[in-house]
Amino acid sequence: DLYFIMLIQRLSLGLFIIPLATVLICLGVVIAFNIYEPCNPFINGCYTISRIGRSHPGVLIFKPMMLVTAILIIAYSFEHIRIFKKFLISKIYLNLILLFSLVSTACLLIYILFLGIEGSEIWRFMRRGGIFIYIISLVFAQFFIALSYKRLKDDYQVIVSSKAIKVTFYHSCMIVIFGFVLFFFTNRYFQLTTWNTRIIIEWNYFLFMNLFFLNTYFIWKRIDATN
Repeated sequence: DLYFIMLIQRLSLGLFIIPLATVLICLGVVIAFNIYEPCNPFINGCYTISRIGRSHPGVLIFKPMMLVTAILIIAYSFEHIRIFKKFLISKIYLNLILLFSLVSTACLLIYILFLGIEGSEIWRFMRRGGIFIYIISLVFAQFFIALSYKRLKDDYQVIVSSKAIKVTFYHSCMIVIFGFVLFFFTNRYFQLTTWNTRIIIEWNYFLFMNLFFLNTYFIWKRIDATN
């Protein structure tokens, strides 16, 4: 059990650090090579994440590290399912975690495959549709993981933090709610915001989603291996 807990913590930390570090490193690379002007996309909304990711030489970092992220998502989900089974969490939740995680990973792989490839409208749809479904599926996978944590009995408070579980659950609810609300403000067909505002929202929502993984790292308490 201690091994599984440590593994989940490492996967949680990896999923928080790797995607965020990858995007920021790629941004730094394209700025260092004078491909783009220096800016803070979280505040200025200057470049989309996809634009940074498909620009050379940043793409040489972005694609491999996003592939690593896809692998980590699968491992993270399977380890949660494995440990939730020990805690007798409902199979419905476990199946939904598995479903949304697999869909999310598949769509991320599609996005990686078609990113930076110019072609027909079908190719562009595969790239844009892939990242959209990836985000939606990952959000729901996170929600059901948070809901499963919320279902843990009080008997398990020796190894988990009830406060961290509450924070994770409410954070996940906010991600879902904000996702639906922001869709209407950022969707190009509604035209309710400027292009720069949509990019600012995109970067900050990406950061907000990533914080979920950091939350699950803090759920598990440190346990002395000698005990």
